[in-house]
Amino acid sequence: MKKIISILLSLFFIFSCRKDVKLKLPTYQQKVVVEASIETGQPAVVLLSYSVPYFGDFDLTHPEQVYIQDGLVTISDGTSTETLQKVTLPNVPIPFYVSNLIKGIQGKTYTLKVNVKNNTYTSVSTILNPAKLDSLYFKGEKDSLGLIWAHFTEPAGIGDCYQWSAKRLTKDFFYAFPFFSAFEDKFIDGQKFDFSYDRGPQPYNLQTYRDDPERGFFKRQDTVVVKFSKIGKAEYTFWNTYYQNKASNSNPFSAPSNVKGTFGNDLEVLGAFVAYSPSFDTLIIKKK
Repeated sequence: MKKIISILLSLFFIFSCRKDVKLKLPTYQQKVVVEASIETGQPAVVLLSYSVPYFGDFDLTHPEQVYIQDGLVTISDGTSTETLQKVTLPNVPIPFYVSNLIKGIQGKTYTLKVNVKNNTYTSVSTILNPAKLDSLYFKGEKDSLGLIWAHFTEPAGIGDCYQWSAKRLTKDFFYAFPFFSAFEDKFIDGQKFDFSYDRGPQPYNLQTYRDDPERGFFKRQDTVVVKFSKIGKAEYTFWNTYYQNKASNSNPFSAPSNVKGTFGNDLEVLGAFVAYSPSFDTLIIKKK
C-alpha cells in the first residue's frame, strides 16, 4: 500500500509542476538576398530577392513575390564598369540581372555592387586557374539508376577549394548543385582519390524534384555534363556554412549555424558573389 501511495504522490507532483511556457520571438528583420556569379567566358548573373520569416505567412507557392525588380547592379573588372540589365527566361518566372559587355576572364578580379533602396552592398571575387577531373564513370545503385563518380588528382599546395555541379542534356535547364557540393583540400591535398555526387535539384522546380521517384539519381542513357569549378576560400566558406545551416535547421529548434556571406554585412544582406573557374566533362551513360 505504501508503495502505491508513493507512486501516486510522485505522479501528482510531476503533473502539478507542469507549466506552459510562452516564447517571445524576436522581431523579424527582412534582408536582401544576393545570388551572384561569374565564370570564365560567361557574363555576370545576379538574382536579387528578399528573405522571408520562417514563422511568417508567406505563400511558398508564389516565390516570385520576393524577387527584387528594381535593384541597381554594377560590375567592374578593374578597367571597365558595367550596369547589369534585367532579363527573364522562357518558362522561368525569375528576373535575372546580367552583364552584356563584361565576361569572365581567368586571372581577373571582379567587384560587384548591388544597390537596393539606396543601400549599397559590395563583394569581390577572382577567377582562379582551373582544375580538371581525371575521369568520370557511372556506378549503378538500383535498376537503371545510379551516381556519377570521378577520379581526381588534387594539385599539391593546400588552400584549394572546389565545387561540383551537373546537368542532364535535354532534361535540365540549369547546372544543379547537390548537397554539400563545395569542398576544400584540407584533408586531400596532393592525393589521388575517387568521389561521387548525386543529382541536385533544378532551382526553380524544387517540388517536382521532391516528388520525383528517381530523385537524386542519374539514369542509364542520360548524357550528363559535369562542371567542376575552382573557387576561392571565402566563396567556399559561404557554400559550406550555407549547407551546414540547411542541414542543422531542418528543425527550426535545432542549434543554429550562421551563413557567412561574402558581402561583409550579414545584418542587412545575405548571399555571395562567386567567381567560378570551371572545367567541363561529358559522360554518356550507356544502356546496360
